[in-house]
Amino acid sequence: MNKSHVIAIRDLFKKAKFTWKNRYDGQPKEFEPEIHICCDNSLNAVDDGNGSVIWDDNNERFYWFKFNGYTSTPNSPTMGMSMGGRVEVPAMVIGVDYDEIQNMRISMNAEMFENLLTQMTTDGIPITDDQKNYLRHILFIETDMDYIISRKKNVSYMTETSVNAEISQRHYTEDDEYSKTIHTF
Repeated sequence: MNKSHVIAIRDLFKKAKFTWKNRYDGQPKEFEPEIHICCDNSLNAVDDGNGSVIWDDNNERFYWFKFNGYTSTPNSPTMGMSMGGRVEVPAMVIGVDYDEIQNMRISMNAEMFENLLTQMTTDGIPITDDQKNYLRHILFIETDMDYIISRKKNVSYMTETSVNAEISQRHYTEDDEYSKTIHTF
């Protein structure tokens, strides 16, 4: 991605904020989403919004600070090496040129989704009300278990058609079904 794309997507995603209770004092607190940054060569960085990713827009790079775990560097002899009571090499930083960024992602709850749609509209990103309603439906209604259960109660598991349609399309009686089931060779 070029610099302007990285900045535009990053700034848009950061506006998809949500409010949760602070785990320390129980008071509502606004949070920014974590941004999942997918780069070339299968590098997946996560900007937690707390400083683990340093965006260097002037030089079109970012630096990702993370724990030096077993997936950090393949076959690394320093991975989590301990010489007593503490890990000797616990940290790692990865520097990435913006040209290596393939895409960026965030996971969203309903509040974040609505905030993102509002910001997209404000920014002039072309999204219609029909698209917004469709996305709300497939992302938040179609995934609701009460909705799924009520919908499935009306669908035959045998034919995957409407239960009502199945009744009206039957061309046999219970005796016919018994004969087919019991007397089939």
